[in-house]
Amino acid sequence: MSSPYGFDKILVTGAGSGIGAACTRILAERGKSLVLTGLSPQKLDAISAGLPAGHVWTRAADVTQAAAVRELFDEAVERFGGIDAVIHCAGVGLIRPLEEVGGPEFLHVMNVNARGTFHVLKEACRVMAPAKKGRFMTIPGILGIRPMKAATVYCASKYAVTGLIQAAAEEYRRHHLQFSLYHFGGVDTPFWDGIDMRVDRAQMIPAEVAARRICDDLDLPGHLVPGQTILQPASHQL
Repeated sequence: MSSPYGFDKILVTGAGSGIGAACTRILAERGKSLVLTGLSPQKLDAISAGLPAGHVWTRAADVTQAAAVRELFDEAVERFGGIDAVIHCAGVGLIRPLEEVGGPEFLHVMNVNARGTFHVLKEACRVMAPAKKGRFMTIPGILGIRPMKAATVYCASKYAVTGLIQAAAEEYRRHHLQFSLYHFGGVDTPFWDGIDMRVDRAQMIPAEVAARRICDDLDLPGHLVPGQTILQPASHQL
């Protein structure tokens, strides 16, 4: 199903699991042309299996590596003739008291969440700006605008993402690029598999619900921009 507003060629990062994988399934059902990337070729192969041939291209890439991200976008443009939208889902989590976080862990979280977003954002704008059309969508989560104890480093990385996108929206306004931030709270994804924290995942936002919210926004009239969306379970409000 072609979008009446032209968002038909979509690049998804972190497509191998969680919200990224859920977005991929929804968009494939809607007939979009998809570029899928993530760290694991095996996960990308698994998520793309059964999707329409010719409309899905996968390439493993590390978003913290500038050259790899540039090559990803260049090849995506070569294959599909352009990119209309980017759904950036790649990231890592860390919920731990500040005194227990070491310097290397801090750098890793900032590298993936902040620097990785920077690389993807920069290349997306490079590709989309000349066409004067495009949307960049990413998920800082609720901890990108609200602090939480034991999440100091994670909050720092996600606040950085929020700042990056808001500033880019100002810088690329004359190019008619659109930017959307999704401040979801408590999404039931593999994010929580490695978090040492007691949570009731049954009360969280299902990944499919979060993904559908993002994908549905691609079909809004072109003059409407979902700048910041906040969605939280009642039991997780901050």
